Amino acid sequence: MNASPDAAQSRIHAWLSGRTPWQRRGLALLAGALATLGHAPFQLTLVFVIAIVALVWLLDAAATKPKRLWSAFLTGWFFGLGHFTTGLYWVSSAFLVDSSAWGPLWGIPSTLGLAAGLALFWGLGCWVAALFWTRDWRRIAVFAVCAFVSEWLRGNILTGFPWILPGYVWTPGEPVSQFAALLGIYGLTLLTLLAGAAPATIADRSASAGQRFAPTLVAALAIGMVWGWGAQRIAGAPVDPPGAQPIVRVADSGLTQAEKWRYRPDQEWRVLQRYLEASGGPEDSRASILVWPEGAIPTSNFFLLDNPQFLDDLGRGLGDRALITGLTRCEPGPACEAFWRREASIDSLTLYNSAAVIDGVSGEPRVAQIYDKHHLVPFGEYLPPPLLFIANQFGITPLQQIGAGFHPGPAPTRLVIPEAPPAVVLICYEAIFPDMIPRGEDRPGWIISVTNDAWFGDLRYFSGPHQHFAMARYRAIEEGLPMARAASGGISAIVNAYGAVVASRTGSGGVEAQLPPALPELALATKRNLLLLLAAILIAGLRFLPIQLRAAGNKL
Repeated sequence: MNASPDAAQSRIHAWLSGRTPWQRRGLALLAGALATLGHAPFQLTLVFVIAIVALVWLLDAAATKPKRLWSAFLTGWFFGLGHFTTGLYWVSSAFLVDSSAWGPLWGIPSTLGLAAGLALFWGLGCWVAALFWTRDWRRIAVFAVCAFVSEWLRGNILTGFPWILPGYVWTPGEPVSQFAALLGIYGLTLLTLLAGAAPATIADRSASAGQRFAPTLVAALAIGMVWGWGAQRIAGAPVDPPGAQPIVRVADSGLTQAEKWRYRPDQEWRVLQRYLEASGGPEDSRASILVWPEGAIPTSNFFLLDNPQFLDDLGRGLGDRALITGLTRCEPGPACEAFWRREASIDSLTLYNSAAVIDGVSGEPRVAQIYDKHHLVPFGEYLPPPLLFIANQFGITPLQQIGAGFHPGPAPTRLVIPEAPPAVVLICYEAIFPDMIPRGEDRPGWIISVTNDAWFGDLRYFSGPHQHFAMARYRAIEEGLPMARAASGGISAIVNAYGAVVASRTGSGGVEAQLPPALPELALATKRNLLLLLAAILIAGLRFLPIQLRAAGNKL
């Protein structure tokens, strides 16, 4: 006599199947919220694994329902909603900065709207997974590949927003994070989803003991091998002798976003003085290179590069050191000249969020090179074209409060830094995007990250600055390059090519260290996307292996 369906099910599957649809959606929402604890500043990877296992079990329950595809989509969407609401709550802090265009009350609905939109990718991934779902261990491969593809899409389409990808649950600089040097953060994301979902098969009552426990054992073995390789890689880190590399100092004024933009006729000079104090003088700083954050000096009365007096004052404090600083740049021309004559508004200007290399040789500051930010933040730095008409009707401007928005520049290229290897500058959230660093002959010797994390809220209460710092460190791992990061309102640091922090500081002041050495470029770096595609296809192919379940039935 065949066993009844209830007898063939595990207790956890029977319990979930007996919940109402809204109860299961609430559990998915809770699981998504718990998954956020895997990311910085918590880095509780095990909690993330538990959340992913819960999601797989909820999809098992969805697969037994009449409208299984719709049920799977809603399960994934509610998981994503919980995950992105708790993971991106810091977005609301940007609306607390004085803004006549938006106002602080927009923070909560905007954050919820962003979370709901991003959750569609998890919903889509679970919907596709339901098309190929099985009642054995093969569904782990189905889930991992579908969730991976949906996360890749989230990071690449509609300008992309690859914030808190699953691969980031591994602390940067530690052994498992080194896997990103081989297949990048997306490769680590695929591995994390596969290994994180594997323990779900332990509850498969209809499977043999081998089928139930083998996926978890294989996942543990894979993570263990990756950990061993990463530990060996870190142990072989080269050590540069003193003086082999320049000493770099990263500095922050310690001002909040509101304090920096406080209106005063001499505000630019007051902020400049704060940065010069944080940079130290020749008597208390050995650094030959200074790095200041994105938009270090406010632009309310003039643009830094267009004011000779300001450059003279900067030169007296800079000395013969080189400075890389974020600033707002106006495209030279009649419109900019008319603006200074008070004959044109700032909205008519072509503006760039830029970084300038200012050479202070002989105490005469000279703007040597400029990089204009390539990957702008939608709504923060520009308004997407479909919303421009609505924005113009209601007088809405981007959150950055400077004119009608910034224009994008070309992709990052190497900049010549005096007495240092060539560098590439990443401005603000450009550091969350992999593959922006040139490779081959154009590969730089280090990465300079300038950012204004004050938009993300006080790092004592908001996770945004911590998440941003952790993701930026992964760019160092992927490229095998050291990084100097100056973050206003965030974590300023010198990071080595393995993503480990050499020196760091928060708040007002500066920290300096000898720039760590760069690693040789891995041959796999240029073939990373191809290898990742092949890995995803191979894992997806596991779905079509023939599997025979126990005679107890095909129920979970």
